[in-house]
Amino acid sequence: MKKYDIVKLVNEKPYKQNNLQKDMRGVVFKIQDGVDVLFFNNLDTKDYAIVNINENDLIVESQTLPEQLHQEFLKFEEKVLNNAKNFLTTPQISAYQIVELLVEDEKYAKFGIHKGDKGCVMNDKIVENCIEVDFSGIDKNGNYYGDCIPVKIKDIKIVK
Repeated sequence: MKKYDIVKLVNEKPYKQNNLQKDMRGVVFKIQDGVDVLFFNNLDTKDYAIVNINENDLIVESQTLPEQLHQEFLKFEEKVLNNAKNFLTTPQISAYQIVELLVEDEKYAKFGIHKGDKGCVMNDKIVENCIEVDFSGIDKNGNYYGDCIPVKIKDIKIVK
């Protein structure tokens, strides 16, 4: 095992508090008193963690990082290390929850969606702090309205 190897977590039990799951893939960043592995959150594109893993809980994958990505890691390694947490964040909003739009904004209004409208979260993956919400429906005259759009997390609340 060496720096920038792609590894797979085969024993998640000691890392539950870090929100890691079995078969997650990561990138080796440092080998010293265990292995510091960079894991990306598959539910939030901006979230990542570096967790110290026992070498016996990992297997090295046959795939390798593309050279361009390897160079990106080298370029931003210090920043990544300085900003890393040792756990992945669990999103507070999940698929199929009903949410309400909290703001009136042109970026939503152009789709016919306004403050107070309710929608259903369609996908629990967060991309650029946005989540996909379906605000569509059929009115009393049988006409379709609304749209399924990305909405900033801060612009919605979960309806109880």
